[in-house]
Order: sequence, then C-alpha cells, then structure tokens
Amino acid sequence: MWVRPALIGVSAAAVIGLFVFFIGQSDRLAPAPQQISVEVQDAFKE
Repeated sequence: MWVRPALIGVSAAAVIGLFVFFIGQSDRLAPAPQQISVEVQDAFKE
C-alpha cells in the first residue's frame, strides 16, 4: 500500500527538480541586462 504515496512523492520531486532546472537554464540563457535610462525630469516639473 506504499506504492501510491511513493509515486506521488517521486512525481512531486521530479516536478520541483525540473522547475529548479529550468529556472537555472533561464538564468544562464538570458541575454545580458542592458542599461535602460529613462528621462524623468519632465515628470517632476509641476
């Protein structure tokens, strides 16, 4: 009777492992962040 909880545990661990793996991959594959500058002086001139 331990088969079902073991299956659920293994599948949960696999999902969490894949989640962590894909987050790591996206960190490595993401392009380098570019410097974004926005002129905000006009917004503060009341």
